[in-house]
Amino acid sequence: MNFLIDGRVWSRNASGITTFLNCAITEWATQRHSDTFYVVLPKGMDPSIELETMPANIHLLDYSNKFPHWLPNILILQWLIPRLCRKLKIDFYYSPVPHLPWLLPRSTKKIITVHDVVNIEMKETMAWTNRLATSLFFGRAIKRADYLWTNSHYTKQKVEQYYPRRKRKEIFVGNSSDNRLFHPLFLDDAKKQEIKHQYGIQGKMLLFVGSLEPRKNLSFLLKLMPKLYREHGIQLVVVGGKGWKNSDLRNIVEAQDYPREAVHFCGYVTNQELVTLYNIADCFVSAALMEGFGMPQLEALMCGCPIVTAHNTAMIEVAQGKEGATTVEGYDPDDWYRNILHTLETQPEVNFESLKAYNWESIIRDLILYLNLPTTS
Repeated sequence: MNFLIDGRVWSRNASGITTFLNCAITEWATQRHSDTFYVVLPKGMDPSIELETMPANIHLLDYSNKFPHWLPNILILQWLIPRLCRKLKIDFYYSPVPHLPWLLPRSTKKIITVHDVVNIEMKETMAWTNRLATSLFFGRAIKRADYLWTNSHYTKQKVEQYYPRRKRKEIFVGNSSDNRLFHPLFLDDAKKQEIKHQYGIQGKMLLFVGSLEPRKNLSFLLKLMPKLYREHGIQLVVVGGKGWKNSDLRNIVEAQDYPREAVHFCGYVTNQELVTLYNIADCFVSAALMEGFGMPQLEALMCGCPIVTAHNTAMIEVAQGKEGATTVEGYDPDDWYRNILHTLETQPEVNFESLKAYNWESIIRDLILYLNLPTTS
């Protein structure tokens, strides 16, 4: 069988969806070794992605020199995907985001993944270009897809709520991070302190990872830091894009009485650097207002880093009932102070047995059953 995959997320700096597609397609092609997987790259591939680890039945279709750089991926794929489906006799077209080009052949089965419903419930936090794109393609893709894959039960429930009328009623659920990459490094205390000093950390270290957008609620964490720093010497390392300079975050940290040493902004880091940060952090913290899954929470736990996270949306699924994870209901600063300090003082150990369900081999095996694919020889 022939599969065609929208690989646009492989052309930029590694993100949650980049890791998702990398792990999913690698395992999918491994289990379906007799099938052929074509990955369309409208603007090339991020050099940090390790090609040598990919199975031989994954073929990259690089169109980075075929179209003007300024032309949006959506327009390129609208023209390119239907033609490739016909030319390569594609049986299944898969998009890791809710986007189905127009004029796809009827004979080609369509699979999409939905990661969240931010465009519906918190659309004011999105750039106008993203709002426009999702308004044109998001709902249509969900309604017309032959198969639907969501990253969490929370997202599944939201799709069922907002799109009761759709071609595919049954929805597959499954997600994980890169189990091979995110794991304990077993650094001794001296090595951890040495690395912390490189980031300007002198004492206990909190870690935040995520895009710097309003729904991540980083402003709430930043407002906690002066007291945590002045009274306990606790510092926060923020990993995420540099868009914070254009938001209210800048006003918070540049206030005259704000302790500059309390927060260190890293900007974008590679996955290898991120693994190290998870391993040296004393606690991962997220006060997000909404998460379709909670990938940083899972990655932190996989690295043995205890977490304190908001008790809402899909973060409950990832954290609740896991040793080493604490969820906080609401946004009372005193509750967050207490839970953060308690976690730093007790340093609870993560129970890795509770994370076994986040395994790509079993997720893809179940996906293949959901797609009702014939067995391979």
